[in-house]
Amino acid sequence: MEDKAAAIKSFKAATDTEATDLLIVIFLVLFLILFFLVIFNFRKALKQKFMKKLFMKTIKEKSLPEKAGEILWKYSTKLGRDPFLSLEVKASFEKVVDQYIQEEPDYDEELIKNMRKNLGFDYIPSFIPLTSTKDIEIFQSGKISYNGISVDVALYDKDEKFMYWMVIDNKNLPNLKNKMVKLQLLRRDDAIYLLEGKVEEIFTEDGKVILKIPHHTDMKRIQRRQHCRIDVNFPVNISKISLTEPSENRWITVDAKDISGGGIRICVQSAQRTQINLTIGTDIWLSFQLEGKDMNLKGTVVNIIERKATTCYGIKFVNLKSKEESQILNYVKKQQQKLRNLTKQKTDNVHKI
Repeated sequence: MEDKAAAIKSFKAATDTEATDLLIVIFLVLFLILFFLVIFNFRKALKQKFMKKLFMKTIKEKSLPEKAGEILWKYSTKLGRDPFLSLEVKASFEKVVDQYIQEEPDYDEELIKNMRKNLGFDYIPSFIPLTSTKDIEIFQSGKISYNGISVDVALYDKDEKFMYWMVIDNKNLPNLKNKMVKLQLLRRDDAIYLLEGKVEEIFTEDGKVILKIPHHTDMKRIQRRQHCRIDVNFPVNISKISLTEPSENRWITVDAKDISGGGIRICVQSAQRTQINLTIGTDIWLSFQLEGKDMNLKGTVVNIIERKATTCYGIKFVNLKSKEESQILNYVKKQQQKLRNLTKQKTDNVHKI
């Protein structure tokens, strides 16, 4: 019996020792985890503090008030976005500002306008796609449709929550208050945009009927062109391709007004139209220089736009070689980049004033 009791006592002692050792191991593991979590969060907090300090320094360099930096930092982090992107990318900036407007009933509209202006987000080149209805420029024309009836409109004004569309001709205007309407607008160098919105209010200002519609980002973009185009201004020599009347194959100098990888727009004084005698479907040769390189291409007239003083012809390139297309596309890309840099330079100059 004594041997049995001694064995039990020995077993208990060994078990207690093992349990104690296990508890010590668990404690050490938990301590290490807690230690690393504290260190990690401490380093994270230090990094956040450093990044915010750097961010606020950047805010100051961009001539923005401290309040603007606090707003952009707070709502960027709430959205899980990099705050620095809100200073460089318009789409990120607008997302952050929208969050601020939604959460703050007394948001500072003048401050937002000032931020947008100082960051260069108040102007969008015509070839850059829109990211929200806030990007639509004042006086942009469009059409509003409801139940098969459409009216011509133009953007009269806008603020951070609403856009105000002026009705051009209100003779057949139905009662649109609280109705969901369709809005269509065309940007010449970009695309067609389709969107829907609720008419919150209709009012008259200086004899103009105004429709008040909330801003939103849900827009359908329909690409009109296969290639992006850029405004230009250089001479182009053209000649009709006529096998039946060789006398018409003479060269005439005209002005190029825009170009893309798919075609070119040329314009002449209206008095010259009879001289060049181009109609839709006419095949022509085009000769011009692009960045010092001679371009000799074939094209077809696809549209004609007559104005009071000038007549312009849309020319589609025919049988364009891949090398020639690449040269034109590279030229367009470079010109677009120059325009972006010019816009940024203007913004930077504003910051220095």
